[in-house]
Amino acid sequence: MDSLGRYLDYKAVDAPLYRCTACGSPAVDLGEVEGAMATDRAEQENPVREYACPSCEELFSAPRDQNLVVCPSCGQTFPVTDAT
Repeated sequence: MDSLGRYLDYKAVDAPLYRCTACGSPAVDLGEVEGAMATDRAEQENPVREYACPSCEELFSAPRDQNLVVCPSCGQTFPVTDAT
């Protein structure tokens, strides 16, 4: 649901699946919804960006708002700027 209460989308594969012990029908743990929504919101607010290390040319992801990134492969630290 969005902030206005409208239904957006649901994928059963996205939710932990539980089965009712009485009838066997699928059930979703509604207690997990808040955490899943917070994770989704954090990903949307701070999307990752792809970088290529200038030293070893390894491709990796890092949060968009970082000014310095460290290559996970060789440890090289380098500054990044927003390309507009």
